[in-house]
Amino acid sequence: MLEWLRRQAMGMVSEAAMERGVEVQGRLFTSAHYSEEAPALRSDAELAGAVEHLEYSVFRRRRNQLTRAERSRLDNTIDNALFKIDRYLGRMAEEAQAVWRARVEPLRVELRQGLELAEHRRQQARRAEARLAQLDHLTPEDFEEFAAELFEAMEFQVERSGGTGDEGIDLRIERRGLVAIVQCKYYRRGVIGSPELQRFLGSIRHAHAHKGYFVTTRTFSLAAEKFAAEHPIELVDGPRLVELVHEALGPGRRTSEEPQPWLAFEDEDFPPPSAPRKRARPR
Repeated sequence: MLEWLRRQAMGMVSEAAMERGVEVQGRLFTSAHYSEEAPALRSDAELAGAVEHLEYSVFRRRRNQLTRAERSRLDNTIDNALFKIDRYLGRMAEEAQAVWRARVEPLRVELRQGLELAEHRRQQARRAEARLAQLDHLTPEDFEEFAAELFEAMEFQVERSGGTGDEGIDLRIERRGLVAIVQCKYYRRGVIGSPELQRFLGSIRHAHAHKGYFVTTRTFSLAAEKFAAEHPIELVDGPRLVELVHEALGPGRRTSEEPQPWLAFEDEDFPPPSAPRKRARPR
């Protein structure tokens, strides 16, 4: 390393020396470590490091589940990196600027679109939370809309398909290549049995979907749960609805008093469960 530094300072590094590997250490890294505390970028290597840091920060901001404090810190990190990058680019020649801006500008667009989408999903989750609190006053149509908002808040693309001749398909949803259908059943009393799930399985196969979600305000019989465990059906009942709304709201966001939708439809024949059963979350 010392020998290489001496040669570099004296301008004595020749092509032959490079071929022998003398300059390997100097050519190994194309970017320098990015320091958030540094007030400015001082070299092209630090610029490259700042852009790499920005790319990773934007990825985390869009793809990771973060608490409010983590989002705030990451937003500050991104703003500071963009400020220093822009100030450094302002001192470069136009041709060099164009090369770097072609790499930075897509990150700005991705970040802006991601923040807009995240805010939209937060609004959907808040609306779903409000509907959950009033679950005993919803109409079947309102319940279907509630389910659509909930799946959209969980990053699914949602298409409404309910109505006459819907063949048991109220929603078509898609996320990262997963195509599924959703059936929404708003019942004030009763238990969902396996015959309804058998008909729903036929709808899943007819729609060529990967799986199906059966969403209801009530509970499922043991036979229905066994049938769902053996087929690509995920059961979502009252307690699970509460869990999904909380998951959609994100970490650190909980209501002061959790609504319990199964209590709203309590009757003598079908008492509420003493403890909600855990179910696998949608994948």
